Amino acid sequence: MGLDRQQGFALLAEMTSTRNLLAYGIRVIRTGAFIDTTRDPILTMLSIGVEKLYKLTLGLIALDLDHKWPTKTEMQKQGHKLVAMHTTVMNELRVRTADKSEYVRGLLAEVDNDTVVLPIIEALDMYGRMGRFYYLDELGDAQQPVSPDDAWQNIEQAALADSTVATLYQQAMSDLGDNDAWDKFIHALHERIATAIERLWAGVAVCGRNHALGETGGVFGFEVHPDSVGRQ
Repeated sequence: MGLDRQQGFALLAEMTSTRNLLAYGIRVIRTGAFIDTTRDPILTMLSIGVEKLYKLTLGLIALDLDHKWPTKTEMQKQGHKLVAMHTTVMNELRVRTADKSEYVRGLLAEVDNDTVVLPIIEALDMYGRMGRFYYLDELGDAQQPVSPDDAWQNIEQAALADSTVATLYQQAMSDLGDNDAWDKFIHALHERIATAIERLWAGVAVCGRNHALGETGGVFGFEVHPDSVGRQ
C-alpha cells in the first residue's frame, strides 16, 4: 500500500521542516551571544525538531511493518513525550541495525554513550510538554517544578563533565577578568551541546540511509541528514 502522492509530498515537507528546525536550533547554540536571550528560541526549535525527527522515525517503522502511515489519532498518542519516544526510537534502531555495519552500530553506540544527550532530551521533553508556558503558569498561580533555566543548566552541567570543557572552565575561573578565557570556555561548552544534538540527529538519519527504516526510510536518511542542510 505505502504512501500515496499527496502523502509523499507531505513527507518531503515534514523532513525539510525537521532538518531546518534542528539546523537553526544548533546554529543559535553555536552563534548566540547570550543564552538568556537565546534559550527560549533554542528550546522551541529543538523541541519541535526532535519531536518531528522521532515521529517521522516511528512513522517510517510503522510504514515498514504495516505498509501504511499511522493515523493522526495514532500519532497524537505520542504527545510531546520525548523521553519516552527517545527510548522507543533508540530501542527500535538497535534492533533494526543489528545486522548492519560496525559503522552504523557505532553511531548508535556513540549516542547511547554521550552523557549530554539524555539531559537535552529531558529538557526538550519538559519544554514541549509544559516549560514553554512556565511563566504564564506562574502568572496564573500554578508554578511548574522545573523552569527552562533549570533544564538548560542541567544540560550545561552534563557538558561540563567533558574534560576539554572542564579544563577551559578551570582556566577561566582562575582569572575572572580574562575575557578571552571565558570566551573559549563558553564556545567549548556550547559546541559540546551542539555536537550531542548533531550526533543524535545524524545517527538516526544514517540508520535510515542504511535501510533500517524500510525503503522510504532511505529517502528520509538522505533528506533529513545534517549534510543536507543548505545555506543558512
